Amino acid sequence: MKFNKKTFRFITVIIITSILFLPGVLQAKEINLKEAIDWGIQHNYDLEAIRYNIETLERDLAILDSNKALQINLEVTPIWALGGQESDISNEDSNQSSTKSETSLLNLKAEKTIANDLNISAEISWNENDFVDLSFEGIVEDVNASIQLEKQIYPDSYTQSEQQTFQTENDLKKEVEELAWKEAEKQIDFIESYLNLVRIIEEVNLADKRLRLAAEKLERVQQQIRLGEGGYQQEAEAKIALMESENEFFNLKQNLAQQQKKWYLELNLPEDIQVQFKEEPAYLETLRSRMKQLTLESEKQETLFKQVLEKHYEIKNAYIDKESILKEAEWTENEGKPQINIYGGYDLSDDYWYTMLDLSWNLTDGGAQKLKEEEAEATILQKEKELDQLIKTLQLEMNQIIDQDQYNQLNLQAKLAALEEEQFTKNVLEKQYQEKIISSTQWQNQLIALAEEELKVKEAQDLLLVNRLRLAHFLGI
Repeated sequence: MKFNKKTFRFITVIIITSILFLPGVLQAKEINLKEAIDWGIQHNYDLEAIRYNIETLERDLAILDSNKALQINLEVTPIWALGGQESDISNEDSNQSSTKSETSLLNLKAEKTIANDLNISAEISWNENDFVDLSFEGIVEDVNASIQLEKQIYPDSYTQSEQQTFQTENDLKKEVEELAWKEAEKQIDFIESYLNLVRIIEEVNLADKRLRLAAEKLERVQQQIRLGEGGYQQEAEAKIALMESENEFFNLKQNLAQQQKKWYLELNLPEDIQVQFKEEPAYLETLRSRMKQLTLESEKQETLFKQVLEKHYEIKNAYIDKESILKEAEWTENEGKPQINIYGGYDLSDDYWYTMLDLSWNLTDGGAQKLKEEEAEATILQKEKELDQLIKTLQLEMNQIIDQDQYNQLNLQAKLAALEEEQFTKNVLEKQYQEKIISSTQWQNQLIALAEEELKVKEAQDLLLVNRLRLAHFLGI
C-alpha cells in the first residue's frame, strides 16, 4: 500500500495529537476506598494546616535551642578622618558607646548558655589607638579582653528564653494531639461521604428505571389513543408522570455530581485519580464486622466517660493550657520578688578577677505588680470554669452518641421488618405475574419498590456504622 504526502501528513498529525492529548487518559489511575482515605489523610487541607503549624512550632523550638549554642558576634567600625575632624569623630563615637571609653574599631564577643540561668561570655576588642603599632606584639599587648559568668540565684525562675521554650513545647503538644484526633475524625467523615455517594448512585439507577417505565407508559397510552382505546386525560397524566420522573432523575444526577466533587475536594484528589465505587469493599466489610462487636449494654456510662477524659484531645489540651497558665502565674509572682544575680569574671587589660552580687527590687510600682498577680489568679479561675464546662459538654455529647446508637438499632429493625413485608408482597405478585394476572409494568414497579426498601435498609446500616465509628473514636477505643 502506498501513501502520498497528504496521507502521511494526516497520519503524522493524528499521532502527534494523540501524544499531546492522551497522556492524561493514559495516566488515569484507579484507587480503592482505603487508598483514597489514606490519600485524604495526607492531603486534606485542614489536616495540612495543622501539620504546617506543627512544622512552624518545631522550627521555633529549633531556633530557641540554637540560642543556647555558642554565639559569636563580630563588630567592625572603620573610621575615616577627613581634615581636622578625626578627634571629633572619635569623641562622637565614644559618646554613643556606654561601655567603652574609646572608639572600638573591632569587637568580638562570644556567649554560651551552660545551664539554666548560667551564662558565660567572653569579649575581645581593639580601639583605634591600638593599631598605631601594627606589629603582632603591639596588637596583642593592646587587646582588651574579658570573660564573665552570670547566674541568677533568686528567685529560681525561668529565663525569657526558657519561658518561650516552655510555651512553644506546650503549643506543639496541643497541635500533635489535635492532629491525631482530627485524622481519625476525617477518616470517618470520608467513609460517611463515600457511603452517601454509593447510595445516591443506587438512587440514580432506581430513578432511571422509573423514568423508563414512565416513558413506556406514555407510549402505551399514546398507542391506545391511536387505536381509539384511550383518552387524552390519560395521556396528560402520563406526560406529567414522565416529567416528574425526568426531574427526579436530573436532580439526583446533579446531586451525585456535586457530592462527588465535594468528596474529591475534601480528599484533595488530583483529577487523574479515580476512586472505585463498589457496593461493599473489603475495607468496609472489616469495619462493619468490628463495629458489630462493639457492645455497650453492659458498660456503665461512668466507666465509659472516664475513657473519654483520658483520651479526648480537648481534655488533654485543656490541661496543657492549665499547666501553662499556672507557670505564667508563677513567673508573674517572681517578677515582684527581689532579683539577685551573681557575676564572676576576669579582665585581661587590668589583670584582675572580680565577683559581683547584683540586687534589684522594685519597692513601689503604684500597685501594678499586685494587679498582675490578681489577673493571673482570675485567669486560673476562668480556665477552671472552662474545663468544667468542657467536661459537661463532652458528657452530653457522649450520651447523645449512645442514644443515637440505640435509635439506629431500632431504625434498622424497622427497616428490616418493612423489607421483609415487601419481600412477601413481591413473592405474591411474582406468582400473579407468572400467571399473567398482573401486567409487566406492575411487576417492574414491585421490583423497584423492593429495591427501594433494600436501599433503606442499607442506609440504616450505614447510619449505624458511621455513628458507631464516631462512638468508638470518641471513647478512644
